Amino acid sequence: MRKFFKWVLYLSGGAFLILWALTTIFGVYFTVRQRPSDFDDPADLAGRPVEAVTITTTDGIDLSAWYVKGSTDRAVVLLAGIDSNRNTCRGRGEFYLDQGFSVLLPDLRGSGKSREGLVTVGWQERKDLVACYYFLKYRGYTHIGADGISLGAATICYAMPELPELSFAIIESSYDTIANAVRNRLAMFHTPHFIAYPYYVGFSLFAGAPPWRMRPVDYVARTSSPTLVLAGDSEVEIPVHETQSIYERCTAPIKRLHFFKGAGHWNFLSKYPEEYKQVVLDFLDAVFEAENATLASQAVSDAA
Repeated sequence: MRKFFKWVLYLSGGAFLILWALTTIFGVYFTVRQRPSDFDDPADLAGRPVEAVTITTTDGIDLSAWYVKGSTDRAVVLLAGIDSNRNTCRGRGEFYLDQGFSVLLPDLRGSGKSREGLVTVGWQERKDLVACYYFLKYRGYTHIGADGISLGAATICYAMPELPELSFAIIESSYDTIANAVRNRLAMFHTPHFIAYPYYVGFSLFAGAPPWRMRPVDYVARTSSPTLVLAGDSEVEIPVHETQSIYERCTAPIKRLHFFKGAGHWNFLSKYPEEYKQVVLDFLDAVFEAENATLASQAVSDAA
């Protein structure tokens, strides 16, 4: 009988380890897998012609994007979340075009029509944003901002130290650390966090960074770009205190935090259009008023 229970114990332990390994493999795969999608390029956006462009990153990834010209000096890069593509940002594109901005809507690596690279929840995607920034800079724009949702928001955080001249950043529903992002999603299925330990090892091999470096909350502490942090106050994936930590650690001289009441991990422009537009417009007004004041001050100093 004792021998029987020992074999049962061994078999149960072996089955658990096999299941754990399979869960890790599938978890890593479903995170980094490419998410291609086909769609037609629109002829125009908000009445302005859309130019389909290809942007190449420093690590050789070709990104497919839409470029729509509005202003001659102000532009914004719009970044979608995971399991999505640039179409998610079309409403934001129309909003910014109406405010006089030019807009650039890329598909981040491994998503949409950008068929190269893997999804690394913002880490390698930061190179995509840097490439988009310089694409606009080479076209003569002097005021370039970035607005990202979820993965796109984390991408902005990771890129901040590499883009010190970013005019503004709007971070919508970003995780604060990769460990918390995984922990929160496991908790949704009542699964203990230790299950993810092998996952971190596998994911790090594809992402090119260990989990302790994948902490957007640390990168917002290395920026001076005006920053608006947005989130829903009922997001299961990102608890309120994690969003607050991003805001509190942010070193931007101009920074704001806004929670949408009752909102989950949603597209805030779609769910709360008037509130979203007012919050963003108030933030942009503050950013450019401060910039104009600085320029005026410099002009006075130069004249003296």
